[in-house]
Amino acid sequence: MRWRRVAGLSAAVLVLASGAAVATGDLPRWTFGGTRMVLPSVLEPIPASPILLPATGTILFVGDSNTAGSRVGGVRFAYPAAFLEAMTANKAVKVHAFGGATVRDVLIRPLPEGEVSLAFVMLGTNDAAPRAWLSKKRRVPLATYRANLIELVTKLRAMGARIVILAPPPLGSCAMQHRLDPYRLAAKDVAQATSSIFRDPAAAFIANPAADFLQRDAVHLTPEAQNQLGLWLAYQTTSASVADNSSTGKPSPPSASQPS
Repeated sequence: MRWRRVAGLSAAVLVLASGAAVATGDLPRWTFGGTRMVLPSVLEPIPASPILLPATGTILFVGDSNTAGSRVGGVRFAYPAAFLEAMTANKAVKVHAFGGATVRDVLIRPLPEGEVSLAFVMLGTNDAAPRAWLSKKRRVPLATYRANLIELVTKLRAMGARIVILAPPPLGSCAMQHRLDPYRLAAKDVAQATSSIFRDPAAAFIANPAADFLQRDAVHLTPEAQNQLGLWLAYQTTSASVADNSSTGKPSPPSASQPS
């Protein structure tokens, strides 16, 4: 009888939690293949002209699990690799990213050594703690997020980098996206304040809103979305194009930094 009471109580809790998720808009837009994004209005790029890739030097990608490819098999399957594959010129690319990273988490770990000519920064999802009551994470105040992002830009610029700030990519429930949107706007504000380049990854997915671009957790990009984001980002530059499949020479895969 005891196990029946436990099972009944568990079922009741599940029903209540599901009801709360529906009421608050936290229920993800699940499909058979994953989760559909709640696509926000695309934020305007700064500047509108293409990103100029450096002739020489390292390109650095800084971010969280989506940049690290934590849920798709690693950095070789994340969007920086797709970006590199799409470029016609051989470039040195490094990835400095790890799961669950906020901007502060990145700041307290050592950045890769050496000069960096261009740095892409995509952080803010974990700062926003978009799952709210469904997660143990706590939201980083918006003012703190801005200040931390400005500090990160300053550190990267000291390494010789031009900075491209990417807004956090879209999520898979209305409530989660609502919590993330202020951080997307803050990312653009920081780009303006620091004279950095700004791009909104939502633009990579807007043409196909019915696609399952997110995994079942409604946060992490699918392999298809990773590839699409990398190709879109490559097309934002002045010296990148879809790689010729007949080409015999391929650039080296991006390397992941190993912060202590």
